[in-house]
Amino acid sequence: MAEREYEGALAEYTTLRTEIDSRYKYQQQILALQLTLTSAIFAFGLSRPVPVGILMIVPLSSYLLCGRYVGQRTAIRWASRYITEELSKRVPGGFGWSLWAAENHRPGRLLDWYLPLIICFPGASLLALGWTARFVFHSDHHSWWATAGVVSVWITGLLAVGTSSYLLSRVFVDRTGRGRTDGVDRPQAQESS
Repeated sequence: MAEREYEGALAEYTTLRTEIDSRYKYQQQILALQLTLTSAIFAFGLSRPVPVGILMIVPLSSYLLCGRYVGQRTAIRWASRYITEELSKRVPGGFGWSLWAAENHRPGRLLDWYLPLIICFPGASLLALGWTARFVFHSDHHSWWATAGVVSVWITGLLAVGTSSYLLSRVFVDRTGRGRTDGVDRPQAQESS
């Protein structure tokens, strides 16, 4: 019976490692899509003076992609935690890498991980909002409906920037171990009595 449980745990481990690898690839694809999409929108929006309003798409698309990026990371963390806390117990000797990685955290990675993501997602959005501010708050719109609509989209973009920044900062706080409350992507361990 124990041998079957051991084999089942190994099969489950293999499946979860494959899922983790796939999610890492998805993260890289999301990052590449964000860079490509943002660059294309900026190039199109700045190539002519008239369609500068198209830059207001950047904060919304950046937020959506940032949410997917963080969502992939959350799923990776859940799978990794399950491997460490559940599967490792069912295999003689456990899984060394997951236990070692859990005990030996990588440095905070402010410069090589966090700041590039802040620049890529909310940073690009802030640049787009800054570039469109004159267009949005200039009073030459045709009607008050048009003005209200454009201002609403701009403010929604600003809220998207704030939400993206929050998501990434929660991941960074969780990663560095500061402020370990119930972070966005770290499930709370059950206290054993």
